[in-house]
Amino acid sequence: MAEKNTLKEMVNEATIQGTLLNNTVAIRTDKNNRRYLSGELEVMTENDCTVPVSLFTYEFKTNGEKNPMFERLSAYVDYPSARTVGVQKAPKIVLSKARIENNNFYSERDNRVVNTWRVNGSFVRTVASDAAPINQFQIQGIVSSIKEVVDKEGETTGDYDIKLLNVGFGGRVNEITLRIDDKKAADYINANYEVGNLVTLYGEIFYEQKERVVQEDTGFGEPIKTTYTNTTRLLRVTAGKEARDGEEAGYKLKDLQTAVAQQNNNITERYNAKAQATAGASKTSGADLLF
Repeated sequence: MAEKNTLKEMVNEATIQGTLLNNTVAIRTDKNNRRYLSGELEVMTENDCTVPVSLFTYEFKTNGEKNPMFERLSAYVDYPSARTVGVQKAPKIVLSKARIENNNFYSERDNRVVNTWRVNGSFVRTVASDAAPINQFQIQGIVSSIKEVVDKEGETTGDYDIKLLNVGFGGRVNEITLRIDDKKAADYINANYEVGNLVTLYGEIFYEQKERVVQEDTGFGEPIKTTYTNTTRLLRVTAGKEARDGEEAGYKLKDLQTAVAQQNNNITERYNAKAQATAGASKTSGADLLF
């Protein structure tokens, strides 16, 4: 397998511009007493689509030097948003050079690593109040699969999911699934893209939240109503470049798949280690109660 540091970083860039709806950015302290900044800036873009962008950075670099990114992003702690000052007074911001990256986690319920993604940002600035909304991304990757989407009843929808393996900073491999819901685009991709190809896709980030109410009848009195929020997140493809041979560009599909498997194994091992440590602490606490 190719060493991680021999893999050239691929294109992965998103630009999100619009009204700042909510701001959860804050300065926190980790278990080693190191200060860091983290949280989300939720931005309303076109068609009332709200895209959350995650921020994270430590106050100091690993060499002990001050981190200029921490200083820069600290300006957005307690920054006003529609939630605090109303939509009409809320500022407009742009997050440029953001990245779509994996945020995988181990699910105890499913007994496996769940593949998911989020938008991570580092560069934020305020823009004019009349600035037009922007919601766009471009991402490069090796095609891992192309599959038609089926609904809950198992019927085909005509849409397709294309999975890309994108090499990020430090050789980390992101496994990102994108949606093709345009027939012409789907026809082109099925005719011209193959597993192992290196491709560049363009599109928009789609978030939608819908509430549904489940009503439970009772023996007497009013029915019990429970409200659930369903979130739909899609990376919707709108354009793409011609495919290139992945191996000729220096990327072997098998190597990238092996890297993804190792990353997921690491997540599982960290989960198991934490679970064992928690179980051990519980046993010790229980034993102490006996004396």
